[in-house]
Amino acid sequence: MEIRLFLREKETVFWTFLFPVLIIWLFGSMFGDQTIDGQNFGETYIPAWIGVNLLTTALFGVGTILTQYRKQGVLRRLRATPIRPVTVLTAHLLQGALTFLIGALILVGFGMAVYNLRLPQYPGSFMIAVGLAVFALYPFAIFATSFAKDNRTSAAISSVLLNVMLFLSGATFPLEMMPEFIRQVSKILPLYYVVDLFQETWNRSPLWENTGSAGVLVGIAVVFTCLASHFFRWTSREP
Repeated sequence: MEIRLFLREKETVFWTFLFPVLIIWLFGSMFGDQTIDGQNFGETYIPAWIGVNLLTTALFGVGTILTQYRKQGVLRRLRATPIRPVTVLTAHLLQGALTFLIGALILVGFGMAVYNLRLPQYPGSFMIAVGLAVFALYPFAIFATSFAKDNRTSAAISSVLLNVMLFLSGATFPLEMMPEFIRQVSKILPLYYVVDLFQETWNRSPLWENTGSAGVLVGIAVVFTCLASHFFRWTSREP
């Protein structure tokens, strides 16, 4: 049901599946002939934007939708049925994960067709990295939108978080171009570690050589799962 509802929203489908391709094409038209740290444009930016796409689906496909359902009383009504809360959350997480997977495959296919993108050097490590990122970013998104009163507020929170992390994570511009202060600030953002781990396992080294970023994502997953479980509300006003 959640997948069918998602596909009915044409604007959401555009922003989820086509907008990342347009951004990659735009940056590729400017920087497509350059190499960054020995990697071509596709090998640098496609893995990074897979991480951005994951954050987008987490914030807007899970966090904002749950806020909308809470405001409309859908969660309250579901809670009164035999359906367990974990079933509702699992359905949203699976729908978000499937949406992300489709978007990632579209990005990879576009990169291979246009920018000579090769498959990951360490596919097993990359898949584990994706799993770590999912378990880190989805609870983060649910926690971040738990304080929103309605879906507009949730969308605003999600937009701010997405734009800040988009430009300060290394996904858009190399952090080497940034001042030292900005580079230090970027290290408090979850997407920084997702982008770093995705780029490393795609191009350079296996997961066990990137325990720093992997460990941070595990910590983020644990912390925000606990916070999301504590602060998430099923109704607009608790009795």
